Amino acid sequence: MKFPKFKLPKRKPSFRQTGMGAYSWRNLSLRSKIYAFAIFVTIFFMLIMPTAYASVIDIFGFGTHDLYESITKNVVQTNEILNNAFDFAMTSPYTVVNSLAGETQGIRLANIRNAIISIALVVATLLLMVEFFRKTINFEWSSKWENILIFLIKIIVIKQIVQNADVIVGYIYAGFNYANVAATGGTMEFLPAGNVQTYVIPRGWWSQTVTTVSDFFTYIFTNTLNPPTDPFRYVISQDAVRMFYPSAVFPSGTLMLNENPFPDPTTGAAYNATLELVLLQPYFWILKGVALAIYVIAVGRVLELSVYTIFAPLPLATFASDVTNDVGRNFLKNYIAVVLQIVVIVVMFMVYVALNRTMSDGILVKIVVLISLGLGVIKSGAWARKICGTG
Repeated sequence: MKFPKFKLPKRKPSFRQTGMGAYSWRNLSLRSKIYAFAIFVTIFFMLIMPTAYASVIDIFGFGTHDLYESITKNVVQTNEILNNAFDFAMTSPYTVVNSLAGETQGIRLANIRNAIISIALVVATLLLMVEFFRKTINFEWSSKWENILIFLIKIIVIKQIVQNADVIVGYIYAGFNYANVAATGGTMEFLPAGNVQTYVIPRGWWSQTVTTVSDFFTYIFTNTLNPPTDPFRYVISQDAVRMFYPSAVFPSGTLMLNENPFPDPTTGAAYNATLELVLLQPYFWILKGVALAIYVIAVGRVLELSVYTIFAPLPLATFASDVTNDVGRNFLKNYIAVVLQIVVIVVMFMVYVALNRTMSDGILVKIVVLISLGLGVIKSGAWARKICGTG
């Protein structure tokens, strides 16, 4: 038995499937949507941006003054990091430890120090006992009362050394800290950031009307705003800018109008402030990265010195025995090397400033010198140990 075949009626194609409906926003791919959005933004800025500043800013709203201000900010931030590293490199370990006085962490640190002194006294006592038994085997040594008296004096001296270890290493630190004291005073300028000038640009119609996205929609729907009227101010360092653009020229006055804009820093026909700002970002990252690495090393050295200061009673207790006194001597050498490393870092900072002033301008030269400073700070520990004969 055959059953009749039924066919559904064909639907007519919708407007979305034919004609312009096929190119509706919902049917577009993600790439097409991105392209359409980019075209919309470009047209938006080209039509909305005031023509009064056409020779000052590009279609993205950036101008040469924005580029110079960004250079100034990044150079100043790098100098601040280097100055903080320089100041922290000269920080005394006692300043770090004593800053916790009266706090919970300070009480714990004092308890740890007292416990280390107690352990060091036990170690010194055991070493003195072994030393005394070893020497009393020699009848000639024990038969002389002068040797016994010297040994008793040695016990008193070792006890005082252990209990006043922080005072001893403090004098050692103070002896090598004269170079740090001589380097103090004022703020050092590691990268050129002088000849600072504040340039003023009045607000145009757009900047007086719209300052945020919400302001834009408020203006579109209500056409009512309370726009700011104060001018834009750009703090620009001419020395910092010339480090990137040696032939940069600046306006004669401080009021920047369409008739008195910043000249292009390059002679290329394809100059664009936004593109230049993007291309300079890797240089800014290198400058700040090297400065942060130097800061981390300087902090690490001070922390190492603080740990040596707190644990100083233990290695100094080894002076109780002639067999183990090499441990105490090596500790003093290493402690002096760490203190001397801070002095080496300070000297390298001073030499770095001198090199910046004597070498030719140019960002590549400045970056090479800054990287050399970073490598020198990394090697400062090895140099200090070689000076002390422990490397």
